[in-house]
Amino acid sequence: MRILFVTQHFPPERGAVRRLYQFAEFFKENGHDVTILTAMPNYPDGIVPEEYRGKFYHREVRNGLDIHRSYVLPASNTQPKKRMLGFLTFLCTTLINSFRIKGKFDVILASSPPVTSAVIGYILSKIRRSKFVLEIRDLQPEMGEQYGSLKKSLFTRMIRRVMDFLYKRAWKVVSVTEGLTDWMRDKGIPDNRLCTIKSGVGSDFIDSHSNGIRKKYGWEDKYLILFCGTMGAVRTLEPIIESARLLADNKQYHFVFVGDGQKKDTYEALVKQYNLTNISFVGLQPLQQIPYFLHAGDLLVDCLKDVPFAQSVLPVKMYEYMAAGKPIAFGSAAKEATRFLDQAGGLLSFPAHNPDKLADLIKRLYNREIDGIELGRKYHAYVREHHSTTKWGKRYLDLLSEVDK
Repeated sequence: MRILFVTQHFPPERGAVRRLYQFAEFFKENGHDVTILTAMPNYPDGIVPEEYRGKFYHREVRNGLDIHRSYVLPASNTQPKKRMLGFLTFLCTTLINSFRIKGKFDVILASSPPVTSAVIGYILSKIRRSKFVLEIRDLQPEMGEQYGSLKKSLFTRMIRRVMDFLYKRAWKVVSVTEGLTDWMRDKGIPDNRLCTIKSGVGSDFIDSHSNGIRKKYGWEDKYLILFCGTMGAVRTLEPIIESARLLADNKQYHFVFVGDGQKKDTYEALVKQYNLTNISFVGLQPLQQIPYFLHAGDLLVDCLKDVPFAQSVLPVKMYEYMAAGKPIAFGSAAKEATRFLDQAGGLLSFPAHNPDKLADLIKRLYNREIDGIELGRKYHAYVREHHSTTKWGKRYLDLLSEVDK
């Protein structure tokens, strides 16, 4: 098949976009022609790497993938209004630059959010007379409204109508979780047009090690509680900081935050206000370093904001956390994620409003009242067997082959 991916975000950008890169590589390795329409990288810090600056169009080949990048207004995830303008510039510049790509595609796969990627995919499917597959990683505008990054308005009603239009016109709607697929089904999309393709995790995470991270940062004798990811509107990480405050007199515990985001400054200010010395913020790290940090941790933590749509969320980082073979403490009642962790080996959860519970979990793990080592082994074995990128990539290819018939 000749497959076109449409996605605003793509490596070297960080985050959930690794999913698309891994699947694109898998499709290419299995003999398919894969082209990527994407933007100049700038997420999440709004900084465009030097080789892409000042360009309206840039073409590159990465691991056999033909990548076409278009100008986008750069914006960090701390600038939501500017990011909205960036989505619109991506729509315009990508449609213009799409005419540089010759030939017909069998399948055009557009991944949303942002919504503009889905719109571009649909328009190009009509121009190129190709099958249109719509991938949904997050529901927009619904999730944005509930997490507070979007206010209900005429604008969000327009977005909702656009997405409803696209759901009905895609040959297949691919969701990344069962909960999102259920939501689509409740909207009236028939089962024969719905499919769940989860993200999975690559061998770079499954077969990794810590690579001297603990020694590099002077953490050899510490019990590390580690969060890795974007510190944005989806998460409420205050309970982790509050638990660090509760454990401040216990010098063996150290909390580490890896990543950036619009709330990072707020969290750093809170740590400074509390005068805590048992928390380190190490900022954004190169993608290849992330598995090392995860393997360096003794306990990996995440905490989602409690909103209705969180029930359908399974953060991509859960696969990466599990691949590290470490226990996971999850601060949310999100049904999809808690069910997943429980099925994988066992659930260690804490109410997002109760840092005492997290502090208690940390002490029990440290004192071996809970066997975190065995739990980590179960997670690692489960994700290796059931959620490798290779396994889900095969399912994705089967789906696209069915569409192409």
